[in-house]
Formats: sequence, structure tokens, C-alpha cells
Amino acid sequence: MWSMIVCDGDGAEREQLMDLARQCLEEKEVEAEVTGCADWPELDGMVKRALPDAVIVAQDSVEGLNTITSARLLSRKIIWFSDLDFGVQAYRLCVPFFCQKPVTRYKMEQALTRLMEISQGAGKA
Repeated sequence: MWSMIVCDGDGAEREQLMDLARQCLEEKEVEAEVTGCADWPELDGMVKRALPDAVIVAQDSVEGLNTITSARLLSRKIIWFSDLDFGVQAYRLCVPFFCQKPVTRYKMEQALTRLMEISQGAGKA
């Protein structure tokens, strides 16, 4: 079973992203537990209890950048959605998927497919 955490300070947006992730994973026939949190301290606590297979960070502005920078341990497992274009920073921080908001079903599918390809590749090494 896959475990995923969605980190987003906006509760309604977080719920929407969690539902979208669940739908996309169901279509791929991947069993997943998708949970949510609001900020880096909460995410850090959840990660210390159980390392997730994937983390979606969808915080706006510099808050998202700060969370990504703090979560360096998870860099290969992060999907980052932001209101600002942090593409260069995402590349430098080894984030496998970055895209600007709004998050569409297509963007979520692309992100999850990319992350699964990376995790399968790592498993074969």
C-alpha cells in the first residue's frame, strides 16, 4: 500500500487535492492511504512517524519554498504545486515534479505517473 501526505495550508484545497490524488491512484489500481497536513512542522511530525512514499506540497508563495527546503530528506518523493513559478528552485532541489496552480486532474496524473516511475526505478537498483 502506498502512503501519501498532502501538505497545504488551505483546508478546502487540501481536501480537493487529497480526493484528486485518491481518484488518480484508484485509476492506476494503486491502493493508497492519503492523509493531509497544514504546514512544515505538522508534515515533519508525520514523516518522523512513518516515511511516506510521496508528499504533495501545495502551499503558496515562499511558504511552499520553505517547506520544500526543509523537507530535503524527501526531495525525490515530492510533488510541488505553487502559485508562483519555482521551476528553477524545484530543479535545484531535485524535486521530480513541479507545476503551477491551479491543479487539474491532468497535472495530478502527470505528477503521480512521474513519481511512480522514479520509485520503481529506485526499487530496481
